[in-house]
Amino acid sequence: MSRIGILSTRSTAQLSANSLLSSLRRTQMQLIKAQNEISTGKAVSKPSDAPAKAASILLLQRRLAEREQHDRNLQHASGVLDNTDNALSNAADLLVESRGIASSQVGIGSNADTRRNQAAVIDAQIKAMMDVGNRKFQDVALFGGSYSPANGGNVFIDKLGGIQYVGQRNNLGTDTGLDDPLSFNSNGVDAFNALSTRVRSLIDLDPQATAATRIADINGAMNAGFRGGSVVVDIDGTAVNVDLTDAATLGDVVTRINNAISGVDATAGSLAISGSGFSLTAAAGHTVAIGEMGAGVAAADLGIKLSATAATVAGGDLDPRLTQYTTLASLGPSIDWNGGLLITQGNTTKVADFSSATTIEDMMSVINGLDIGLRLEVNDDANSLNLVSEISGINVSIGENGGTTAEDLGLRTFAMGTLLSDFRHTQGVDNPAGDDFEIRLHNGTVVTVNLDGAVSVADVISRIQSAATSNATNGGAPVVLNVGAPGAAGTDINIGLATTGNGIVIEDGTAGGQAFRVVQLGQSLAADNLGIYQNAGTGSTINGTDNCPVRVDSIFSHLIALRDALLRDDSSGITVAGGDIERDIERLAQARADVGVRAQRVMKQQERSGDMKLVEQSIISTLQDADPTEVITRFTQLQQQMEAALSVGARNLQMSLLDFLR
Repeated sequence: MSRIGILSTRSTAQLSANSLLSSLRRTQMQLIKAQNEISTGKAVSKPSDAPAKAASILLLQRRLAEREQHDRNLQHASGVLDNTDNALSNAADLLVESRGIASSQVGIGSNADTRRNQAAVIDAQIKAMMDVGNRKFQDVALFGGSYSPANGGNVFIDKLGGIQYVGQRNNLGTDTGLDDPLSFNSNGVDAFNALSTRVRSLIDLDPQATAATRIADINGAMNAGFRGGSVVVDIDGTAVNVDLTDAATLGDVVTRINNAISGVDATAGSLAISGSGFSLTAAAGHTVAIGEMGAGVAAADLGIKLSATAATVAGGDLDPRLTQYTTLASLGPSIDWNGGLLITQGNTTKVADFSSATTIEDMMSVINGLDIGLRLEVNDDANSLNLVSEISGINVSIGENGGTTAEDLGLRTFAMGTLLSDFRHTQGVDNPAGDDFEIRLHNGTVVTVNLDGAVSVADVISRIQSAATSNATNGGAPVVLNVGAPGAAGTDINIGLATTGNGIVIEDGTAGGQAFRVVQLGQSLAADNLGIYQNAGTGSTINGTDNCPVRVDSIFSHLIALRDALLRDDSSGITVAGGDIERDIERLAQARADVGVRAQRVMKQQERSGDMKLVEQSIISTLQDADPTEVITRFTQLQQQMEAALSVGARNLQMSLLDFLR
């Protein structure tokens, strides 16, 4: 049914005035807005102007601000990479010149005087190469990696007669808008190969689990680490949920699970840390089980998905990783921590004493405290240790200090497992086919040794021992000698490794008037290369020299080796150094190619960023900018509307009852 509309109330003069003023205010506000749009060119100046558009505009403006920072980062990265490329080009030029000097000083036309003169040139090139390696751009070390030299310091410095690299392996990175940070400088390893790599232990130290072992440092029974979650502990049929999500150590796991067991029956059993994992014990008359909660994997990860009835059940191997926090006690009692390492770096010899160390971090501190340019590191597999030399141009030797520490840790540079190919800085041991050397004893006995097929120091020791027991002769008659290790009593001949330092030790236990010595045979240089080509005379011990030290296989080492070979008038050394420098040139080319690839990425990203900036600015303009024609038209209409309202209002407000009574 139809409804009768409500009649308007009577209109008073005051109401008319208020209505007019309200209309004028609205029109005036719209005029001001249009005026602002004309003056600023912006249709949206604040979020309230157009909330939906404002959200998009703010997002795009934030992206533009980020892009501005990315552009600054890209500009800086481009500068660093360009300077790095130029530095690598300069380094390559120095190496090419050095290679030419090495080639010119081998063969006809070279003599001791010319070589001495060229050694001075190489020495100047070493200094020039250091200058290249220490270049910076806007306080960024081009070859310092992630290391930032303090107070304008250098990353290559003189140390112990060599050149030490104090930078890092990893490069500096910056946010350029790509998915991953872009590394924008180089480092002394990629460009100069400035850190040694050979002292890498092959011994898995296999840390055992302890209460202090961090859960973050285990590979887990499923080799997936610990993925968090809760477990269900069942004590004689009573189930208790245990949340292990925020457990920090294995000790935390034990505490929480044992608290759950004790909450039901303190005599029922317990969880304990044993070996490389956990063990669950249930007392007589009780059954304790640990399982997953729902579809969880916490129990499996920790190797405690177990059930025990009046027995002890071992859990899975958690395979704790070796870290700086690993305690030495968890590495087992078989390692000699008291002997220490006898370390010779160049002409400096020091002892690394680990007797007071309690963690791997303490061992690192001991090595750092020696101040001889060595780093102790955990390997990439987190199961053994590496010793890294930072100093190019000098030799480092890691030997025993009367104990077995170096051998136990796998850090001895002259060990039973050392390859003969590693001797003499990878030149190897020269042992052509046939007999290589004789060991002549005081009583006239001769031990003839053949090293054909030998590949390691252990093979050499074994061949000498075998020859002593089967191939020894005296006056042409075969004899069998009593063989032992160095220091053994009542033996004819002892062979082994030095108990202090490095080298092969041979002891003569016979009596007689003959000189105790080692004689090389034919064209073989094996005895000399092994460091045992010696004549002890009336003495009874030949302490072999260490011909298997480690040297950083770097550009600086090879330039120093070339300089020293020129000074020694050593043709063979010059040839070897020249070959090493040839490989350095190839390595520099690879490093320069890597820098070029990254510079290309920077350039492409700069182009892409510029394109994206134009697109984003265009979208913002579309959302925010005012249409001049539309705004001016609207402004004109509003002016006319304002004038009309004022005109009508003026006439209406002047009228009164008297105007109608006339």
